Amino acid sequence: MTKKRLSGRNDLERALQRIDDSLTRSVTAYLIGGCAMMLYNAKTSTKDVDLVILLPQDAKSVIEALSKDGFKSARPEDDTCRRAGATTVMEDEKGIRIDIFVESVCRKLRISKSMAKRSKLHARYKKLEVRLVSPEDIFLFKSVTERAGDLDDMALLSERGLDWNVILEECIRQSGEVILESYLAVRLQELEDEKGIISPIRKNLEDITERKLSSMRR
Repeated sequence: MTKKRLSGRNDLERALQRIDDSLTRSVTAYLIGGCAMMLYNAKTSTKDVDLVILLPQDAKSVIEALSKDGFKSARPEDDTCRRAGATTVMEDEKGIRIDIFVESVCRKLRISKSMAKRSKLHARYKKLEVRLVSPEDIFLFKSVTERAGDLDDMALLSERGLDWNVILEECIRQSGEVILESYLAVRLQELEDEKGIISPIRKNLEDITERKLSSMRR
């Protein structure tokens, strides 16, 4: 099946309304990825609706609502997140796809209190509330998903202007067993090598990564 690209806010609104129409309980979801970028006027189309839902029971309700509306479980184009066991992909007969991340994205990043505070309300339907994460947090999520086109999107976000300190602080805040500073440093190096965009925080991230690795080797 050929995937339908969502081109503009109307397509996105229709997809979100379809979820709301069949929901049986109130749910809050966070928009990340290409759809969030569309709402920031950073791009004109995207392949998927990426939603992060904090509670497993809320995610189950959304999946059930989509199933009632003709969506079926689908295999993601990229197995990165499927291997991490963090994503449910739903697709309808026209090829519209909705990626549902439960609690975290690829078991690396979650919607933290600070991310939630930076987010803004996109829309409140009858039962579905949709919040839009900040451009800085979209950038950070894209640094860990590693899907096709993510580096291009990171470049677009960079060119529009970002608060790099917010990205650095959130990365450090969420880093744990998985050294997120290392992931982000590698992506920023790729961003510099392939797009010519130099980040002011890459050296900080590399230094933190080296300190953590040195500590682990002791």
